[in-house]
Amino acid sequence: MGLRSNTARILLECNFRCPFCFAAWHDDKEKPVLGEGRNLSPSKDWNRRLEKMRSQGYERVAFSGGEPTMHPNFIPLVRRAKELGFQSIELQTNGSLLTRKNAEKIAQAGVTDALVSLHSHRERLFDKITVTEGVFTTVVEGIRFLIAQGINVMISHVVIETNVKDLVEFVRFCHREFPGMREILFFSMQPEARGEKNMHLWPRLPDVRQTLAPAMDECIRLGVGFRMDSQVGFPMCFVGGHEHRVDLVDVTKPHETFGEDLSSFRVIERKKVKLPQCESCFFEPSCYGFWEDYFTLFGLEGIEPVERTEALDQYFPGLADVWDGREARPELISVRKRGQKTKLTPEVATALPLPWKEGRASIKERRKK
Repeated sequence: MGLRSNTARILLECNFRCPFCFAAWHDDKEKPVLGEGRNLSPSKDWNRRLEKMRSQGYERVAFSGGEPTMHPNFIPLVRRAKELGFQSIELQTNGSLLTRKNAEKIAQAGVTDALVSLHSHRERLFDKITVTEGVFTTVVEGIRFLIAQGINVMISHVVIETNVKDLVEFVRFCHREFPGMREILFFSMQPEARGEKNMHLWPRLPDVRQTLAPAMDECIRLGVGFRMDSQVGFPMCFVGGHEHRVDLVDVTKPHETFGEDLSSFRVIERKKVKLPQCESCFFEPSCYGFWEDYFTLFGLEGIEPVERTEALDQYFPGLADVWDGREARPELISVRKRGQKTKLTPEVATALPLPWKEGRASIKERRKK
């Protein structure tokens, strides 16, 4: 069991405009509420929240945004977290402000870990994804500065339509440019905030099937750490031989990650469904499926049940016991609204994908309910 973790999302303002950002809830608001956009929550409020987190037993805090390094009191807040005794203090950043001097200040203040977004190793595509120009080199150098300060650096890589075929080369780039980094985290685009408006950016699942597992193979070959959890990554049927390296805890034991408040967990999982073919998958008892909106727009191709093997039985003895009838089927936490199906029926599944306009209308209608 890892450290009990909580997130301090100290602002939503960001100097990037990634079209899949799930945290850009403030885009459609004429007047951002307190703590959003440029109307920042007072530091004393965040000091109290950090104190409350610590008193509730949280041992790890992640400073997130938006872009948290834009907050004028980011460094004092990190110092306060250190004073309160958090064992792990993580910075989640786009890396655009990571000069050598800033990296030193961040490390001295108490940051122990950093999750840095890097969604392409090709500068022109990086500019297109982030809607920036001339920042790529700063981000790459900033990652190196953090590593030089002894901070555990993880690279966040959201897989979308424009970068899905570059995954193996991206791994090679990270291996070459960031010796000493901890790992690459592969994420799926979430249908939230800007992501909900740009669902055309979802990579087609057949392409993910062709590139994700080879990228993981390349990580093993080069000695590059990597991670993908089964909540905000891709289902287990996409990792081909790396199932034992995927973290199921976020799904099967969410309280260990999210604490008592599972609202953010439910926000993610309630938008997923299983398909009829999932019934025979070895991981079916521990999986919520994939994004329902994706299936509506792009169809079911790419989802293939994982066959049971002796190796999987050894890696996941609890699931083996379920299939052999020695253990009761685990009850995944209920996340969908009353009346919503957790699995598409064959009749519905065979009608997908819907024509684009009809699919978008169907999605909007579901959201109203």
